[in-house]
Amino acid sequence: MELSFSSELPYDRWFGQEVLSHDTGAIDLTRLIEVGTVLFTHGRDPNYGRMPIAKIEKAWVDENERKGKALVTFDDDEDSDRVFQKVKKGLIKGVSVGYTVSSWEEVAAGKKSANGRFTGPAYIAIKWEPLEISIEPTPADPSVGVGRAEDMPAPADGRADKSFSEKEEKTMDKDEMKVETPEAVDKSAERGNTAPAVPKENTVRAVEAERQRVSEITAMCRDFAIDPQEFIKNGDSVDKVRAAILEKVKGIMKPLPAGGGEVRVEKDEADKFRAAASDGILIRAGKTIEKPAEGAREFRGMSLRDLAIECVARAGRVNAHRLDDDTLFREAMTPDSQFAGVLSNAVNKTMATAYRTAQTTYQRWTGRGSVRDFKAATHYQISEAGDLLHMTQNGEFKFDEMRDQGVNKAVATFGRAFGFTRQAFINDDLDILTRIPEAYVRAARRGINRLVYRMLGTNPVIFDGQQLFAAAHNNVAAQGGNISVQTVGAGRQAMRTQRNLRGNEILNIGPRFIIVPAARETEAQQFLSNTIVPTTQANVNPFIGTLEPIADGELDALVAQGNPFPWFLAADPADVDTIEVTYLNGDDMPKLESQVGFDFLGIKWRIYIDYGVTVLDYRGLYMNPGA
Repeated sequence: MELSFSSELPYDRWFGQEVLSHDTGAIDLTRLIEVGTVLFTHGRDPNYGRMPIAKIEKAWVDENERKGKALVTFDDDEDSDRVFQKVKKGLIKGVSVGYTVSSWEEVAAGKKSANGRFTGPAYIAIKWEPLEISIEPTPADPSVGVGRAEDMPAPADGRADKSFSEKEEKTMDKDEMKVETPEAVDKSAERGNTAPAVPKENTVRAVEAERQRVSEITAMCRDFAIDPQEFIKNGDSVDKVRAAILEKVKGIMKPLPAGGGEVRVEKDEADKFRAAASDGILIRAGKTIEKPAEGAREFRGMSLRDLAIECVARAGRVNAHRLDDDTLFREAMTPDSQFAGVLSNAVNKTMATAYRTAQTTYQRWTGRGSVRDFKAATHYQISEAGDLLHMTQNGEFKFDEMRDQGVNKAVATFGRAFGFTRQAFINDDLDILTRIPEAYVRAARRGINRLVYRMLGTNPVIFDGQQLFAAAHNNVAAQGGNISVQTVGAGRQAMRTQRNLRGNEILNIGPRFIIVPAARETEAQQFLSNTIVPTTQANVNPFIGTLEPIADGELDALVAQGNPFPWFLAADPADVDTIEVTYLNGDDMPKLESQVGFDFLGIKWRIYIDYGVTVLDYRGLYMNPGA
């Protein structure tokens, strides 16, 4: 007997309208011809089970009629012959097929399919494989009787690569509740199908209910990484599935004991992939990664295009490797793309490494502060307490009023933007992800460094109306000189004798750092490395091991040509306030934000940091104008 088992008649599923393409190369008949068989109602009949009733002699695609056809020979046992007699008498006319789909084409509403023969909205199965043919008394498609399951998984994003194992093949042919569209019922009646017609209103309600059930179950299971097919196949209700998921989650995430316990945060597969891929990029760019993420070395040989293909394929795009550069770049650069996440992750790691190794010196001797917002905040210094007074036998205790001194400090935002373009993608340019972020991080640190040394080099007017280094502050040498035991000793004496706000307390501040421009770096090193100094009493250098030299070229840039280079002494910031670098909420790391924009063919990053530099007190600083 010759029969047809498939056609291109559209079929309504819960995820949309489905069409089985019969274009050349769309159908793989290999398995059907080699091991396929013919069943009765897909093996669901209790009297027949999955016992074959006929063998397939040959199968082919009629490209004129756009139908799948086969020549079958019924077995001569009693059960098979009983079905054959009913088919021969015309009592059973329907034929159905079980199949898998490996490639979909999504056609948007009002758009044409790639072959120009179908109008969306629809999902076109452009690569599919018949698994078995069945004699079906109530087929969904009366033209050939293609039986299709109501619970077949939707193609993810319309492009999923879906297939089913032999255990799952029966989900393609669910018969517990066979529901057809009103149109299918009408066509069935017109063509003399023996199945009783279902009233349209009942069919519509049943279809909507089943779609809703499948949709809710699929969504719940997706959130918890659980396969929904078993629940859908069994006809389980949404409440039953919810209870089953809760039990599974409880088994995995057991409640903590009453006394507390260990809390672990596990990375999901997407996080692991992102970490490995970004570390692979950095390794390929020649960066040293102390502890690369697991699997990172597998990505180090991949170009940016290869990585984009991997990300797009993971999102469900079939044949991603065949996409041209422009199409691949657009698909990889969607806002929720793993590719964009991998690139941002690589840039972040580059920034963090560069920030830790930036060649700046301010952080060694300045203080660090924090403010909660961009408003000016007042930093108060409290004066010393008054001396305790001698009390006579009937003497009265007198109140002491302490003084305070307020200094306003604030932060501002400093930032730049850069981007990863289509051209960088095609050129496989890793500098965009490594060298450019490093340069901007260095620029962030450099900006802070410059402001700090500008406070020293330009001698600004500070909170009390005086210049930072002034005779009134007793923190500047009356006459400039080179670095020596005598000049450093004079500076130490001036710092030791500084007094508190009320003038009652001598602070005994000792210098911890000697800060010099690059022009005096050698002079400072020679001074601090010479144990014997002939011009001093007993020929001993008393500053060996007590001062830490800091040289910075920013000071050189602030000295006018022909003028001597000054040098400075600074106290330990843990002992007394001097210059403070203030950050918003204490965050000293530049922040990185990314955007995949419509007006920019690629991904934009902006790097910014919020900080301010303020002189809090002059007593821990001393300047010698130099000679």
